[in-house]
Amino acid sequence: MWNYEDIDAVNIEISSLCNSICAWCPRYENMSSVVNKQLTPQYIPVDKFKEWFPPEFVSRIKQWTYSGNYGDAGTNPDLVEIFKYTFKHNAETSVQLHTNGGMKTPSFWSELGELFSEREQRTVFFSIDGLEDTNHIYRRTVNWQKVMDNSDAYISNGGNAVWEFLTFKHNQHQIDQAKELAKSKGFSDINIKRPAGFEKGNMLIKDKDFNLLYEIEPVDESHISNGYPELKGRKAEDLDYASIASTIENHHTQEEGSIHCFSMRNGFEIHVTASGDIYPCCHFGHVSLYPREIQQIHKAQINHQFKDKKINLHHQPLKDILDVDPYNWVYNSWEKKSCLTCWGNCGVSKNKQSTMQRIYQKEGHIYGRS
Repeated sequence: MWNYEDIDAVNIEISSLCNSICAWCPRYENMSSVVNKQLTPQYIPVDKFKEWFPPEFVSRIKQWTYSGNYGDAGTNPDLVEIFKYTFKHNAETSVQLHTNGGMKTPSFWSELGELFSEREQRTVFFSIDGLEDTNHIYRRTVNWQKVMDNSDAYISNGGNAVWEFLTFKHNQHQIDQAKELAKSKGFSDINIKRPAGFEKGNMLIKDKDFNLLYEIEPVDESHISNGYPELKGRKAEDLDYASIASTIENHHTQEEGSIHCFSMRNGFEIHVTASGDIYPCCHFGHVSLYPREIQQIHKAQINHQFKDKKINLHHQPLKDILDVDPYNWVYNSWEKKSCLTCWGNCGVSKNKQSTMQRIYQKEGHIYGRS
């Protein structure tokens, strides 16, 4: 179903580098400041981008989404050159860049604003979770004033900007003030979002030695997820997936509902990781190195299903990867609901709302393709 000729959207993690230590980010181990040992910090340089995505491919892509599971797109030093290459071969393509906005200088953001001002479908989503006294509680080490200076430079040079605001107990009282500030600064919109990451309780924020620093509380208990049974510290690599596959893959079979694949909502989207792996969507890329317990079974399933498949752009071109239909297991699992990642994020029933819709409040809003 993910055929090369049908791909019309790309979700890409252009960098796994980051200036922030966000609480729930899988870039860090157990909500500490220790970088996940399974992660190789890297970015996709412009020459490699051109090799992976030739003009013929770029010319037919309707949507590029620059977001990250492990890094922030704004840290890629070749970002402007990548955009210039993309727009040279497809000036009408839609681009959405997601960033915390706390890196680089106002001059960089001014240049990006000028470049994005040429088309209204080019947007930067600034993730700002509160005001000066609260933003850093979740987005650790991000300097509020730097974000304000950078977003001002981008907007004042014509760039379309959207403010994204994750709600927690510590910042929910600032929503109205943030809306007023966003309007005064020229943001075109502000998205109030529900965060993921409350796994069986509060977020427990730790230092480099895993000492508890503080806790982040959800707005209410409905934000807390309980996940799968306790694994008692075991990682995906410690599990004999073949021995538990039947039990795990039958877990949701009897539940009413269906899969509403977000990557296929208006066409066919693929996800590209900073290391060049190709997945059906960003959730597979998110789980691929996930360090915390609640998703280790998801990761074990993905490792099992893709262990013999060649899905990396460093080894072969995108067309060759997709021509052998490496994701047939994914879409063939939907009727049974046996793919944990698909059902967990895009499963919909009378009692279950899609994670994508729950986080972003209305389906497709974050990507602008609804």
